[in-house]
Amino acid sequence: MMRSGWQRGSSPYYARVVSIERITIRVPSRLARRIKKAAVGTSVSAWVTRAIEERLGEAEIERLWGEFYRSVGPSRVDVRAANAAFKRLTCPSRRSLGA
Repeated sequence: MMRSGWQRGSSPYYARVVSIERITIRVPSRLARRIKKAAVGTSVSAWVTRAIEERLGEAEIERLWGEFYRSVGPSRVDVRAANAAFKRLTCPSRRSLGA
């Protein structure tokens, strides 16, 4: 099925055409209620589509990170140093908490 819609900010003569494929999924009743509640103000289909796109984007980032990490091959010493620097830079010190 093909649907077209006006793209915001475009001329009235330009329509964005998106190929739509219908799929059916089954979810537990409790999850269905949570989805419907979260999707207030939009269609469940649009909400689920957005959630899936976000998750697929995250999965791609994780895959790319894993690829990069394997290509760099940090040593255990490098990992410990990076973890210590991360902790030092992101965790408040006892001094800054007034302890």
